[in-house]
Amino acid sequence: MLPSKFLHLKCLTIDLGEVFDAYDYFSLVSFLDASPFLETLLLGIPKDNMEHDSIFGDSSNMRQMPEYRHDNLQSVEINCFCSTKSLIELTCCILDSATSLEYLTLDTTRGVYSEYSPCRHMDKDMILKANRAILAIETYIVRKVPNTVKLNVVKPCPRCHIIES
Repeated sequence: MLPSKFLHLKCLTIDLGEVFDAYDYFSLVSFLDASPFLETLLLGIPKDNMEHDSIFGDSSNMRQMPEYRHDNLQSVEINCFCSTKSLIELTCCILDSATSLEYLTLDTTRGVYSEYSPCRHMDKDMILKANRAILAIETYIVRKVPNTVKLNVVKPCPRCHIIES
């Protein structure tokens, strides 16, 4: 955990840019713990995340923080959402602990989506990773979303991003 509290922090943007492959996204809970008045969290995951530790490889022993609670977090957006186990754990922890959460946006398009041009190019690998992320969301996250939270999952365009068999 961080040594002090950020008592005046209302909005936090974390862009992980080019982190190493084995990054533990669950460790970001320490930022939430250190920011008790945080209302908005924007998290950018590296586009080239290798998904070395996919939730589909090992979903046992999912980490939790049952005593942890965050009373002010209202909006969370995670860009380049993927099926990495520690990212699923972080998202589930947020859903379990953020009592004021209203909006959760999970963007699986790896940053290529835009409301003005939703059909930007995605190569086959990007589409496959987005589909795995969507499956992880449906399997592990949707069931944890309270009725009071609006879940927005940004997916690749179904007309333009079809993988041919």
